[in-house]
Amino acid sequence: MKSIIFALSALTLVACSSFEFKTNLDPQNFKEYFKPSAATEVTDADIENKPTHLLGVVEGLSCQVTEDDPVATEANARTDARKKAADLGANAIKFGKCVRLENTPACKVSVSCYANAIAVNDDVEKSK
Repeated sequence: MKSIIFALSALTLVACSSFEFKTNLDPQNFKEYFKPSAATEVTDADIENKPTHLLGVVEGLSCQVTEDDPVATEANARTDARKKAADLGANAIKFGKCVRLENTPACKVSVSCYANAIAVNDDVEKSK
């Protein structure tokens, strides 16, 4: 009985050895998917005693072009801003204001969020 199970197992392995598995998963997609998590949302109090460097101002946009498109949300605009901050090399982002507009030339509804992309050195504390 054991030899039959062994033979079937070996046959299965040999039969599958020429099997080619293809996927549409791309490692780059994972990097893009998790990119927003690279920039953590902070407040002035969070970075008060830490050395920081302003890398630039970023704008996140969420746009609903037609009635059939997903609704424009502040959450999507903030995620877009965090992606752009991560592209600048930021590990922190401090949001200022979000603005919602309706019936613009490009979007039925749009939400734009403005933020500072910041590099924070968490290992060092500023002397007061």
